[in-house]
Amino acid sequence: MIFNKTLLAAVIAVTPAMAFANDWTGSYAGFAFGGSDITATVKPLDNAELEGDGGSAGIFAGYNYQVGNVVYGVEFDFDDTDYNVSDLVLVESTSRLKARIGAPVGNGLAYGVVGAVGATTNSVLPEGLGPVSGFAVEDGVGYLVGAGYDMKFGDNLIAGAEVLYHEFDDEALNVEVTTLKLRVGFNF
Repeated sequence: MIFNKTLLAAVIAVTPAMAFANDWTGSYAGFAFGGSDITATVKPLDNAELEGDGGSAGIFAGYNYQVGNVVYGVEFDFDDTDYNVSDLVLVESTSRLKARIGAPVGNGLAYGVVGAVGATTNSVLPEGLGPVSGFAVEDGVGYLVGAGYDMKFGDNLIAGAEVLYHEFDDEALNVEVTTLKLRVGFNF
């Protein structure tokens, strides 16, 4: 009987610590580094496909709210990018606003995201491309979906990875971007 009471007391004492260790409620911010593969379809050129890639470095900040085993959140990130599509389309930066939903898994958080993305470009298509010659590739707005996993190290440090699929579509171009990012941040 004494053993059962001691065991019960130990479980009760440890339970709040375990719940606290897996609590994802609160603000967080950090840095991210990554790379992207890009496919741009030029509609006026019989849907010619251009391929590209590039790296990025940026910052992110967000807020999570945990209810039971479900974590809801919102996150903003900004990346300085070096995306180059066949030396024709150059993307200088991206900004994303993401809604997140996930579940704690061990010391980590597995999550999915949906949101909006904006891209800043600096490109004018050169002469000789027929109907799109001299066309200025404008800044774009699109959507994104993705998934990620963040892991806690101690009380405040988080690190993880995220994969995102973006799509931008206008009258001349359809651009699809797949990005893999490594993230390091802090909970507040």
